[in-house]
Amino acid sequence: MTHGESKAPRAPRRLAWPLAFALAGAALCASLVLAWWAQGERPWQREVAAINQARGRILEQELMAAGLAPERAAFRAQEVASEPPRVIEVVPSAFGKPERCLTCHQGLEQISPSHPVEAMGCVACHGGQGLALTKEQAHQGLIGGRNPSDLAFARASCGGRGAAAGRCHAGRDNPAADTLYRVERTIMATMTGVITSLRVAWGAQDSFTARLATAAISDPRRPNPAPPHTLASLLLIPATPPAGPAPAQVADEQWNKFCARCHLRAERPAGHSVHGRGCAACHGSREPSGRYLGGDASLSRDEAGHASYHRLHESPPEDNCLRCHNRSGRLGLNYRGWVEDENGRTPWPSGNPSQALSGGRGVHQLLPDVHRAKGLACVDCHSGREVMGDGRLYGRMRFQTEVTCATCHGGPQGPPRLGPPDDYAQYEAAYGPLKGGPALSRESQLVLSAKGRPLSNLRQVRGKLVLFSRSQPGKSHPLTLVSGDPAHRQPGHQRLACQACHSRWTPQCYGCHDYRRDAGEMWSYAAGKPTPGIWQESRDQYRFVDPVLGVDSSGQVRPFVPGCQVVYTAQNADGAPLPGRALEQPRTKLIMNSIVSTPISPHTTRTEVRPCEACHLSGKALGLGGGPRPLGSLAAIPLADLNGVGFPADWEALVDDQGRPLQGQTHQGARPLNPQELRRLLAFGRCLPCHRRPEDPVLADPAKAWQRIGPGGDLEAKHKLMEAKALR
Repeated sequence: MTHGESKAPRAPRRLAWPLAFALAGAALCASLVLAWWAQGERPWQREVAAINQARGRILEQELMAAGLAPERAAFRAQEVASEPPRVIEVVPSAFGKPERCLTCHQGLEQISPSHPVEAMGCVACHGGQGLALTKEQAHQGLIGGRNPSDLAFARASCGGRGAAAGRCHAGRDNPAADTLYRVERTIMATMTGVITSLRVAWGAQDSFTARLATAAISDPRRPNPAPPHTLASLLLIPATPPAGPAPAQVADEQWNKFCARCHLRAERPAGHSVHGRGCAACHGSREPSGRYLGGDASLSRDEAGHASYHRLHESPPEDNCLRCHNRSGRLGLNYRGWVEDENGRTPWPSGNPSQALSGGRGVHQLLPDVHRAKGLACVDCHSGREVMGDGRLYGRMRFQTEVTCATCHGGPQGPPRLGPPDDYAQYEAAYGPLKGGPALSRESQLVLSAKGRPLSNLRQVRGKLVLFSRSQPGKSHPLTLVSGDPAHRQPGHQRLACQACHSRWTPQCYGCHDYRRDAGEMWSYAAGKPTPGIWQESRDQYRFVDPVLGVDSSGQVRPFVPGCQVVYTAQNADGAPLPGRALEQPRTKLIMNSIVSTPISPHTTRTEVRPCEACHLSGKALGLGGGPRPLGSLAAIPLADLNGVGFPADWEALVDDQGRPLQGQTHQGARPLNPQELRRLLAFGRCLPCHRRPEDPVLADPAKAWQRIGPGGDLEAKHKLMEAKALR
């Protein structure tokens, strides 16, 4: 271009920039629209939209059930159902990694105040992929399915793993805090006492030593020397089906199919004895339907096997105890004052009692145990070391338990013993249900258990002994002491267990008939699947009256109740007895026979006691059986039909009229009253019509009184005249 020529106009270049911006904006809008459209097609949004629809339906049902007008309920439900899917993210403060589980699990209940989702999240307990949004991806690596506290998985969940390792309920230096090690070995998980008793009654083993459990387990931390009554290891009970009359196989299969449903490694998906496995068995929430009833619409509501709510109870509710403890000794029923109904033989309104139990059983109400009447639940008496264990393996329940009546109330031997807290008591007080109450110090004085171990909720406060409630934190109960009461220091009563007088009644289920039919299938615990052979049971009679008395392995006189009174019939596929296999009593190796009664603490305690004559003048109470004594051809007919069983007395009798034992004992060392004890008890019974009050000199010193009225005594003649006058 030469000098003086004019430049061409540049307008098109100036117009390009606005056009470029417009095109970029359009592209951005298009990409946003495309992103929104693509996002709307993502699987997680479809899943959440379906969950929101379910939330709306549930809300509508709840609002209408609460009385809201149908149109209002439908309007509010539609608001929830039409909520757009959104990501809900939580960053647990304990671990710092974001989780999106609540995107689907909206409305899920807080598991417990000590495990808030804001601190713990979900993945620490349940596993899975916390950042994933679809069910398929998020549930990869889920621990234990719907119950991560199942003992088969609990070490990876409740025990803590990854960032939580050593911070939860396993791998702790403090044995009290190493809860999983304890629970895996508690007799509530091993059930070895029941297994051993059953096998002894069936003649399946040649010693009382516990061998088998619900799982193979050992105690590598057992101290040396070993504490009394502890075991090094136990083996898994076999699943071998019976091949003929072999007692071990028959006994083991009966346990697997009849008794195995109530321990911490088993569950009942639904029914009146519904419970989960592991920690959830005691601390979880279940309803008889076995269905989920909470606010999370993503969880199934029409199948059994779910917790009723996503909630753990710090103190196990009494209902959870009752779900297992309603057979055999029936302690859970007894404590409430519930007595099992005889299958509708008593007239009830509408033909049924007011409560229902598993197996079609019903109950009606008697007096509850006085402790329950005062507001105490099971966990108020029974310590964590009793229930969850102390880490040792025990062969029998009586070796694991450590709380007796005298622990709280004292007795003839003196008042309750006191001592400072140990690590277990300190841990329970700091982290258990009592953590909001008065703190413990090393100077605190706690009541000591029968094993000499301090109990965190039994404390001396300003010179008085007080029980602090675990079931109702903040509530306390003063302890009543009987150690100075003359009525509790009667000569001759030193060996009486408190229950001998204070247990008002015991359930007595006589004549357990077991039938095994060689047809069909029934669930076997050890096999983990149904196996051939179906078991059934029946009984001859059921009573709830004053208990029979005997002597336990510690030498105390206490109530006895029927144990495994085994009478067995093997049947063919049609239900007919196999030749020679009807009404068998197994040939036992260690005990007299398979008709067994054992000592018990009935949990029917009342302040009102049995009158003296109820023991000293009662053949039934002394183990001689019901009805009059033998009178030749006029002898009483047994209360149950024992034709063909070959038992020489009725089911109630522990001894014959000569004091000879009639029944076997699976409680090693226990026995009926012997002839000398029977003679003394009956001889003193004749004194009771005149001498009844504790301050009576005859009761204060029976031996001295007998010397004075016996042969050559200074009151012999006078006493005979007084007797004759009284009997005229």
